[in-house]
Amino acid sequence: MAFKDILGNERQKKILRRALQKGRLPNSMLFCGQEGIGKKSIALVLAKALNCISKKDDACETCSACRAINKNNFPDVMVISPEGNIIKIGQMRILKQTAYLRPMVGKKRVFIVTEAEKMNEEASNSLLKILEEPPLFSHIILITTNPEMIRATIKSRCQILNFQPILREEIEKILLKKGFSAKRAKVISLLVKGNLKKALHLDWEKIHSRREEAWQFFVSFVMKKNVASYLNQYSARQGLTRDELEQNLEILSSFCRDLVLLQQGSNPHLLMNPDYAQKMIQLKDFISWQKSVDCLQIMDYNLYALQKNLNINLLISSLFSNLME
Repeated sequence: MAFKDILGNERQKKILRRALQKGRLPNSMLFCGQEGIGKKSIALVLAKALNCISKKDDACETCSACRAINKNNFPDVMVISPEGNIIKIGQMRILKQTAYLRPMVGKKRVFIVTEAEKMNEEASNSLLKILEEPPLFSHIILITTNPEMIRATIKSRCQILNFQPILREEIEKILLKKGFSAKRAKVISLLVKGNLKKALHLDWEKIHSRREEAWQFFVSFVMKKNVASYLNQYSARQGLTRDELEQNLEILSSFCRDLVLLQQGSNPHLLMNPDYAQKMIQLKDFISWQKSVDCLQIMDYNLYALQKNLNINLLISSLFSNLME
């Protein structure tokens, strides 16, 4: 895999390639961004580019170094991941000892630390000592979805690069290329919020069932029938995960957006849920445009609050009270 094979984050890839061309890639970097958007893949491409025999700013994928890194069989590239749920001091000691040794077969040593926020205090202290005096022939790339959990002293010694979610349209295209139907590709790309990894592994039957349940609730809200009953059932449900709540809110938000579009006279082909187009057309005259917009704002606010890690039960209660007004 080379840079061109990784979806999205064109600006970030351009920054890294320019640094490689000029020989100014920082020795310590922190890659931040949500899961499933290619941070580790880009780090591995960097490791190949730094050791590639044929190219200076990318992986050629054919030289001995690129092939060995792809097979996880290159002694100068090390990927460090949590043991259990923690990155331990012993792992950082190995990194520290190895980082000061000159490369065995390649041009540079590269250490990729995934889920770097899971370093315990001892591991963080050990890493900090390396970052204070990094060897010129070693590069350390930390990867995290939670940069706020990385110690400030570590962040201050790293070049921070923030990665963005992959565009919904790009995920939809890749799903179509992989044989997904147009309907599934469109719906899945909407729900995964830029996470290609999640898009490729979602259980369609569960998503289909969740959408139908959300639609029944949406109809009850628009028709003003049994809304309280639906909300009471929803709030009483046990074991609802944050990810499931986020998906449900995304589905409801997409229904609201589609209804607003239809009420504005937009083409049904623009809908996020084209398979519900006819049902949506039949529903659009039962609620005012302003009420549809209010509903959309409620859903989007709850999605925003969910991303801020607010309590799930409080969010459901808020949803209940706002929709009942």
